[in-house]
Amino acid sequence: MRKNLIKLSAFAFALVAFGTSCEDEAAPVDPSIVGTWEINKVLFTMSDSVTNTVLFGDTSIYAAGDFMLDFKADNMVISTQKDGSDVYVDTSYYAISNKTLKISETPDMMDADELKIETLSATDVKLTVNEYEEGTKWYQEITGKRK
Repeated sequence: MRKNLIKLSAFAFALVAFGTSCEDEAAPVDPSIVGTWEINKVLFTMSDSVTNTVLFGDTSIYAAGDFMLDFKADNMVISTQKDGSDVYVDTSYYAISNKTLKISETPDMMDADELKIETLSATDVKLTVNEYEEGTKWYQEITGKRK
């Protein structure tokens, strides 16, 4: 009887150990946009939407700390941009749905700008905008690092 009890205990211990080692690992949490992002590059092009001929293009490279986006947990975003000794601060609202970031001046998101979230990791963000208006295609690409 004692041998059976020892075998049963060993079996139960092995079963518990096996069961806990086979539990599903917690699913990774998608990175959050909440936090401060240092924007390092903004690319902008305007092209003919029929021929794709670039009509205008510009790339702005920002030094460390010159362009910051601070996404708050309460769906507010504070944009701070430095131009020499001038500092411009703007507060807006944001919402995220289906890899789309909407930014608006009002909390009801009326007339919100929509940016596609191409990359959002713990360290990097890349947002793009594609708009078409009367034969013109506008493309913007914003990249940055988490501060």
